[in-house]
Amino acid sequence: MDRLTFQIGERFDYLQHTISPYIENSTRLAKNALNYVSNQSSSAFSNLVGSSDSGIPFHTWANWQWSWFLENCRSWINSLKQSLAVQYNGMGQFFESVLDYIQQKLYHLQSMLSFQIIQKYLSAVDQSHIYFLLSGIAIGFIIGIQIKQNVKPLTRMRALVCNSYAGAPESIAMIDDMVAPNSCGAEDVMIQVKASSIDPIDIKITFGYGKVIRSQYHHYHQTHGKNLLFPFVLGRECSGRVVEIGSKVQDLDVGDEVYAAVPYYACGTASECALIPAQWVAKKPRKLSYEAAASLPYSASIVWNALVHQASFNELTTRDKRVLVHSVDNPVGCIAVQLLKAWGGHVTATVSSRAMITAQQLGVDELILHNGHDLDFDSLLSSLPKFDLVLNTVGSILHDSCRVLCREGGLVVSTVASPPASDKYGLFYGSLYSMWLRMKLVFLKSSICGSTVISTSILDEISNLVNKGHLQPVIERVFEIDQAEQAGQYAAQGDHIGKIIIRFRNRPLNRMEGFA
Repeated sequence: MDRLTFQIGERFDYLQHTISPYIENSTRLAKNALNYVSNQSSSAFSNLVGSSDSGIPFHTWANWQWSWFLENCRSWINSLKQSLAVQYNGMGQFFESVLDYIQQKLYHLQSMLSFQIIQKYLSAVDQSHIYFLLSGIAIGFIIGIQIKQNVKPLTRMRALVCNSYAGAPESIAMIDDMVAPNSCGAEDVMIQVKASSIDPIDIKITFGYGKVIRSQYHHYHQTHGKNLLFPFVLGRECSGRVVEIGSKVQDLDVGDEVYAAVPYYACGTASECALIPAQWVAKKPRKLSYEAAASLPYSASIVWNALVHQASFNELTTRDKRVLVHSVDNPVGCIAVQLLKAWGGHVTATVSSRAMITAQQLGVDELILHNGHDLDFDSLLSSLPKFDLVLNTVGSILHDSCRVLCREGGLVVSTVASPPASDKYGLFYGSLYSMWLRMKLVFLKSSICGSTVISTSILDEISNLVNKGHLQPVIERVFEIDQAEQAGQYAAQGDHIGKIIIRFRNRPLNRMEGFA
């Protein structure tokens, strides 16, 4: 019941934020327009009633113009009737009655405004007034054309999106008409995406992971020009070229080859064009292709947070430390092994038979094979010397068993984030949390608590490790953009070791010409 009421509350909150601004703006514009028309009409009527001895009268011309106006009104009304009758069926009868009423009022107005009345009211008008009128129309037309030319068109792009929270692969789709970002904020970077990846967190997102935080974040960061929950772009990391930068961006320039990662609540990167805050973007490793670079930033940021920020492991403190990576059957485990080895640690890893060759190539010191049928697996792990650190890349199901394997003073660190508590809040607590989150996003402009820390400095450290040869990407499979839905289905199976990459063969979008 709480879930249902909270969903209803979310809908009301969405309607309130979506409809209220339009109603308020429309009311204000209508009020201003009526006041303006009323004032102008009163002024014009006062001028017309007064007499003037100068100028050339044009009574006959005015009467002819009035008849022409009424005739065009009749023609327009008849055309509108026919259009409504065809397109709106039953609703056309209602509009027809309204138009009939308007037409009757026009006929009545024509009968009232006889030639003598028109002659009396328009006697003050001469040719100079007509010249001014035509000049105003011409100037307004030119200004309108200029304004129209300055408006940026909404460019459409291809993107891998989530259409609902029904879960993968049903809710994953490839669309061709996603609205591309058409403005770059002061602290944002516009990237022409060359390659992107599908992370395991993307599969969780299709089941509703982080939906409350995501809806609030998207409300204040309308990357694709509209405040709609669905569809939203998937993908947590990408590589590509910079095509536009904000006024406050210092370390990047147009044309730079970059890679980027975004947290789970932000708009994804699996699209032809991505608008990303500069704090989540860095220059990609110069030794890597776009496809290889797109496999690293998000998973590497997760590992960096676990090892450096939580376990306080680095190149100075890791040497000769015993570490168990449980397990290396996923992209995070593969990166963790390489970082620990680069820092001089002794790495033991659990591995399945399908990942055995990969683990050996990564330089693991000791491998513990598990195939799902080995009853002595736990006893084998327990017989090993205790570890200074156990890195759990599987989930909370292994937490208790990992604690047993630690020496006194050792640590167990998990790289798998628990679902945000906000996803389980009821209506009352959910409303309070939403209010707090809005204030944080609007006034503090800080990152969401509990999410992986992503920063340019971390990505630069990863690039340095790659350029020195200490870290290499592990890629499971590369899909072309036309196979993006197949990539989503493949990722939903959950049994891949390396990253799943989508390669984008870019079409020349407006602002991207010359960078394809």
